[in-house]
Amino acid sequence: MDGYEVIRQLRKNPTHKSTPILVLTTESETDKKNLAREAGATGWMVKPFDPDRLIETVSQGCSLSIGAK
Repeated sequence: MDGYEVIRQLRKNPTHKSTPILVLTTESETDKKNLAREAGATGWMVKPFDPDRLIETVSQGCSLSIGAK
């Protein structure tokens, strides 16, 4: 099972339907980003990344998730 399948399986569970999923990867290919988006990922960051940007992105995702409940 790859990461895309993990995302698909999480999205099948109603508990995780709106849970933000951020992909942290070394891949920057558009095709792979599209696969992740189609699987249900809500964000994509290519390593190495700025730690402050990661914190900001996760904080925004958590706020959105909390607001959805």
